[in-house]
Amino acid sequence: MRVVIAIIFIFNILLSNELKYSTSPYLLQHKDNPVNWMEWSPKAFKKAKKEHKLIFLSIGYSTCHWCHVMARESFSQKDVAKVLNKYYVSIKVDRERKSDLDSYYQLGYRLVNGRGGGWPLNVVLLPNKKPIFFATYMPKDILIETLKNIALDDRKRLYAIGNKIDAGIKKVINSSYPKAKLPHNLAKYSLEQFKSIFDYKNKGFSGAPKFPQASSIDVLLNIYAITKNKDALNLAISTLKAMAKGGIYDQIEGGFFRYSVDSKWQIPHFEKMLYTNAELISVYSKAYKITKEPIFAQVVKDTISNVERYFQHNGLYYSASNADSKNEDGVEQEGYYYVYEYDKIYNYLIKHGVSKSLAKKALKHFGIEPMGNFEGGDFSNPHLQGNFNKYKNIRNLLAKYRKTKEYPFIDKKINTAWNALYIKSLYDAKVVDKKYAKLADKRVDRLLSLMYKNNEIYHQTLLPHKPTQKGLLEDYVFVSNMLFSAYENSLQKRYLDIYNQIVKKSVKLFYHNGNWYASRSKEFRVKASFEDGGYKSPVALHIKNLLLYSAINGDYKIYKIATSTLKRQNYLLKHEPQYYATLLDAALMLKEGIYILKGKREFVLKFNLDKFIYPYLYRLAVDYKEFQICGLQSCFVSFKNFNDIEKELKKLIKNR
Repeated sequence: MRVVIAIIFIFNILLSNELKYSTSPYLLQHKDNPVNWMEWSPKAFKKAKKEHKLIFLSIGYSTCHWCHVMARESFSQKDVAKVLNKYYVSIKVDRERKSDLDSYYQLGYRLVNGRGGGWPLNVVLLPNKKPIFFATYMPKDILIETLKNIALDDRKRLYAIGNKIDAGIKKVINSSYPKAKLPHNLAKYSLEQFKSIFDYKNKGFSGAPKFPQASSIDVLLNIYAITKNKDALNLAISTLKAMAKGGIYDQIEGGFFRYSVDSKWQIPHFEKMLYTNAELISVYSKAYKITKEPIFAQVVKDTISNVERYFQHNGLYYSASNADSKNEDGVEQEGYYYVYEYDKIYNYLIKHGVSKSLAKKALKHFGIEPMGNFEGGDFSNPHLQGNFNKYKNIRNLLAKYRKTKEYPFIDKKINTAWNALYIKSLYDAKVVDKKYAKLADKRVDRLLSLMYKNNEIYHQTLLPHKPTQKGLLEDYVFVSNMLFSAYENSLQKRYLDIYNQIVKKSVKLFYHNGNWYASRSKEFRVKASFEDGGYKSPVALHIKNLLLYSAINGDYKIYKIATSTLKRQNYLLKHEPQYYATLLDAALMLKEGIYILKGKREFVLKFNLDKFIYPYLYRLAVDYKEFQICGLQSCFVSFKNFNDIEKELKKLIKNR
């Protein structure tokens, strides 16, 4: 028996390609493809030069639906492998591991095709890494024909194309925006821009596909807190309620899917991303802080419960869960775990003691329809037709029914930036329940113990492997942002010390000649983008980190870096603030002003900042006999009586 097992093991190794040695969940999904995949490495390019072959580069991530489709249709097929293995050196890249490389070639896709790309991103490269062809998903027959034609094309012509595209990418990277002066009333001006793209019928921004855009909602809540303009509040609150009742929110187990494929928030793309849920926990917490509406608190509680149940492992969090899961025939089907067939779930409820009339009412309430609302049969994705908290017992039965299905694949890598985003959201959620801040304290220490070594942040790892990839800008930004929340919660100096170290080091690593870069790579040096994407722009958020750091430490050099970085983006804020929400938030922080309450730890710790909705209010423990309220470059007021703090803060904020 042992001999048979050994033979099978050796046979499987022989059938596998080089990706079998990877620690990336995405690359491991392709280890048994007949394509001779290699990782991005000098070895791969040396092989291409030696054999006079082009490079076929395919970039994706482990929970990408169309990556899976292309893997099934093409990369697992021998006729595709035959072409790739004959004419190309094939390289697989995990975009969540090499985001700088992905950004570089996504820019090339946009340049060549005149629109944004996506995943999988398939690129044909010359052996010198210059791109000559870009595509996203391609059907198998078209892929085979295209790759054959390119491989047999004139090499001199291909090198000319590669040089032209590469020069175009570098020109875009090195370009800058014209100078511009910001509107006098930036908050009011920006609100009008948000109103111009708002979907007043279905709520949210733009049409289909519709993303949550947590950063936009967050800055609208901040604009309301600053100006008391109810239009800002209404845009944010109505969108949050529409999502909470829609199909983008998992009505049965809690948590948000990545985006809605329709404009009504009804049918999602069924990926659940850690970062999506982290950012939405934060904005729903802020909405609850402002309005005290129970629906927002319930969303926060149920979303955290869902993340803790499925993503938490040994005190940290996995990255994502797949859109697809296996159906009754063992075939991967999008959304299968989450959707319901009316007759099956109706009979299940009856079997479990629910009356026929109640079952019909409850299923109607959850949007589970006899004819279905989702492609591929009589399937329905739940969305609410009534009040948020009705039919709790039925909801529990619907959750129990799901347990008869296989849960989607979970990407189990630990991503530092996304963990930091989520832990920060737990601190934000303390306005709903203080227990979340206590949980966050535990998670901060666990993240630091694994991913912060010798003043170096690491980007990600797949447990039980130790992290080896050094941190990107986003890791430094989100960890420092998390650490200041940890510090404010407990005023423990060790968190502030690490925060200061990380912010200072981020400038050394990622700020060069007046520009911020997404990674420390010299090969693919791409400027960090100020546009919010799947989650908030790290470099835009870092302006807030830098402003806060300079206020705390009196560091004028860091202050100048923050303000000059911000000033160079005035053109974006003047022309399209609605697409640069985190950048707008940083600009408002500078314009409206930071307020830092300073005093002895035991007293400052007692003061509850959550009494105020003003967004740029912080606290700092210092060894002073009196209390001070300070800003970016000066202190506004000093007083001896602890009981005067609230009165003085209200006066300052009102009269700013």
